[in-house]
Amino acid sequence: MAVAALEVKTRQALAGGRDFGDVGRYAQIDGTAHFAVAPAHLLNRCITDIDLAPQGGDGLVHFSADIRILIPEDPRRGNHRLLFDVPNRGNRLALATFNRVPRPINPSAPTDPGDGFLMRHGYTVAWCGWQHDVPAAEGLMRVKVPDAQRAGTLVSGRLLVSFQPSASSQVQLLSDRGHRPYSNNNLDDPDATLLVRDGDDARPRVVPRQEWSFARLEAGQVVPDPDHVYLAAGFVPGKVYHVIYATTGAPVVGLGLLAARDTVAFLRYGGAQDGNPCAGDIQHSYAFGASQSGRYLREFLYLGLNEDEQERVVFDGVLVHIAGGKRGGDFNQRFGQPSASLHPTMSNAFPFNDAVSIDPVTGRSDGLLERLAARRRVPKIFFTNSSTEYWRGDASLIHTNAEGTRDVSLAGSSRLYHFAGTQHSAGTLPLTDTNPSMALAASRRSTQLITTHCCAPHWCGWTGG
Repeated sequence: MAVAALEVKTRQALAGGRDFGDVGRYAQIDGTAHFAVAPAHLLNRCITDIDLAPQGGDGLVHFSADIRILIPEDPRRGNHRLLFDVPNRGNRLALATFNRVPRPINPSAPTDPGDGFLMRHGYTVAWCGWQHDVPAAEGLMRVKVPDAQRAGTLVSGRLLVSFQPSASSQVQLLSDRGHRPYSNNNLDDPDATLLVRDGDDARPRVVPRQEWSFARLEAGQVVPDPDHVYLAAGFVPGKVYHVIYATTGAPVVGLGLLAARDTVAFLRYGGAQDGNPCAGDIQHSYAFGASQSGRYLREFLYLGLNEDEQERVVFDGVLVHIAGGKRGGDFNQRFGQPSASLHPTMSNAFPFNDAVSIDPVTGRSDGLLERLAARRRVPKIFFTNSSTEYWRGDASLIHTNAEGTRDVSLAGSSRLYHFAGTQHSAGTLPLTDTNPSMALAASRRSTQLITTHCCAPHWCGWTGG
C-alpha cells in the first residue's frame, strides 16, 4: 500500500452536525497522507526524475500531502461511492459544482455543504493536495515532494517563468500568480534573459540586461532578491513577460500524480488496521476535475495511472470538465510550474484523441488511453466542455484528427458533451456585472496569496483555468 500512514489531525461534525436526509450526519476529516512509492515499479517509472529522488532505508520514495475527507457518520446509510475532487491550485471545487456553494469559496472558512446534494445522495467526498508550489495560504491543499539529486547534490538548470501583469508594477514574483517560485541561483547571471511580447502570438523582444535585475523594492529601495524580478521602467499591464534564468532545486513534481492514485486506492482498498476511515465501505470511486484539474485527469489517464502498485483499479469513472483537448501542463517535468497557463505551455502536447493517432509534426503515434487499454484499465469517461474551449481551438481535437480534416471516434467507454453558448465556467445566481473572485484576489494581493483558480477573467462571474 503506497499510503504508508494517514495522519488524522482533526475530525469534526460537518456543518455543525447538520442532518442530510436519510444519510444523516457527516464528519470532516483533515490530516496528512504519507506516501512511500517504489521508484522502479512499472507503474511509477513514468514519473520524471523519480529515479533521482532520495530513497529511505526501505528503498522507497517518501512524500506527503494535505488530505480532507467528508464521510457519513454511519457508513451503512451512505451509497458506498467515493467522489475524488482534484484540487485546482489548492482549491476544492466539487461542492461549488455539485452542491451549488456560492463562489468565491474562501478555502480557510468552515466547509459549506451548500444544498447538500452530494451528502443527501450518500457520497464520500475526498481531496488530496497534488501541486507542490501552492501558495502558503491557510486552507489551500499542497503536496510536499523531495528534490531530485545527483550524488547527493541538488539538480540545477535553467527554466522559463512567464507572467502577464494586470496592474502597473516595477516588481514581479518569479512565479505564476503568487505561487511558490524557483529561486534564482546567481543574481548577477549575465545569461539571464527578460523577454516581452505584446501578446501570445507576437514576436518577443529582449529587454537589455542593464534595465532589470533580480530584486524587489523595500521602503523604496532596490534590494537584491532571488525570488523577484525588478524592471525600473515598470511592467506594462497586459503584456506577456518571460524570464529565463538558472535555479537549483528540482522538486519531483510528478509525484503529485501518484498522490491522487494512492489516496483513492487507500480509501477504497485499505483496511481498518491501516487507519483507513473508509475501510470496507467504498465499492466504486469516481474522479472529477475542472479546467486545470481536468487537464490533470487527462494526464493521469495518459500515463496509465488508473491502477495502483497492487494492480487494482483506482477509478471506475472520470468526469473531465472544461479541459478541452489539453493534457496536463507542467505536471510531470523538471522545474515544472503546474499553474502556468501562458504560452508556451506543455498543456498542448500530443496526443489528443482516445484512440491511437499520428502526430503530423513528428510522425509519432500515440493515444490518450493507449496505456490503459493495453492493461484493460480504462474507466468510463465523460468529457464536458463549454464553447470557450472550442473558441480557443483545442476542444475539437478530442474528436478530430490533429489536422482538423476529419472526425475520429471516441473510445467505447467515453462520452463527449458540449454546453453550447456557455463560457469557461458557469456564473452564480443572482447574476451581477462584477467578478467577486477577482475582488477576493485583489484583497489579498498585498500578500500575494492569490486563491482564485483562473487563467483569465471571464464575464460569467467566475474564473477558471
